[in-house]
Amino acid sequence: MLLLICAGFCCFVPCCETAYSFDFKRDVASKFFWTKSYKEKHPKPVNNMPKTMQEYYREVNKNADKAKNIPSPKFVKDEKLVDLPDPSILVVKYNEPPGKVEINLNDLKKKRKINSIGVASPQFDSLAYSTVYYYPSTKTAGSELYLIKLDKGKSVQTRLEDAHVNHGRTVLYKTEMDSLDLDIQKTLTIVDWSADGKKLAFKEKISYTPEGLWKTNLFVYDFNTNTVKELSEVRDAILYYWRTNYDLRLKDLRWDIYPIGWDALNPDRIIVFAYAATGENPKYLGAWSIDYKGNRAMLLSPLTTKFDVTQNGSCLKTEYQN
Repeated sequence: MLLLICAGFCCFVPCCETAYSFDFKRDVASKFFWTKSYKEKHPKPVNNMPKTMQEYYREVNKNADKAKNIPSPKFVKDEKLVDLPDPSILVVKYNEPPGKVEINLNDLKKKRKINSIGVASPQFDSLAYSTVYYYPSTKTAGSELYLIKLDKGKSVQTRLEDAHVNHGRTVLYKTEMDSLDLDIQKTLTIVDWSADGKKLAFKEKISYTPEGLWKTNLFVYDFNTNTVKELSEVRDAILYYWRTNYDLRLKDLRWDIYPIGWDALNPDRIIVFAYAATGENPKYLGAWSIDYKGNRAMLLSPLTTKFDVTQNGSCLKTEYQN
């Protein structure tokens, strides 16, 4: 599949303003971009940005079918329903649809601990998952990212079904928690594995209960070096671009990034969308790309969301789940 990049809008974010000498507004207003055929091929981006914690909880609960605890649940069949077939466990792609998977936090305050769904590497030799912990005394939540080695002597489905959170897990990353913080929740969610299984992209969502969502941070764990890199450069690039070209100071607005997945045409890069909450009509801030080392942040398009990302990780689900 071809990567759709609007002509004239793909650019690198430099350290100076000279690279932005082209007339952005003139290009956008050109007849080429506003023809009927162009509008049909490039519909307006769909904004999925939650504005409050309530909206965030509603969104993650829609994806609850992908947020089962590890190990996979055991199903008890009602003896009276003799004709009801047993649900089958299937191995499916994790990041499908791209960027939509979240942790189901509906029971977090009651259970005090919630595990995310386990995501297997493309080689099915490792499984990653995260745990969110709730602390009622401070109304805070912290999160940890774990890795489990899978038994390659078993079939793919069996090794996933037999994976258990307490069997040889390794801590990959922990959210930073300050004992003085109140009403701050930090959760870690897996975005996806890289195609070679050597890198794991994940996101940290930070929220402040009285005000709703705060921001999303993007991270990559590199198994070649066993190090974590926060890709803060992509947020810096978005701030710089809109301030330099349109005098739009995003620091004065509520805005955020939404990691979508690994770029299908550039396997070392991650695609993110960005939105700013501006009343009833949130503003799309474009599709951006950044490499896993954080060396280059690049604007792919300020208009379209049609990009091809890979689905590398796998997880378990039942055939009755949507």
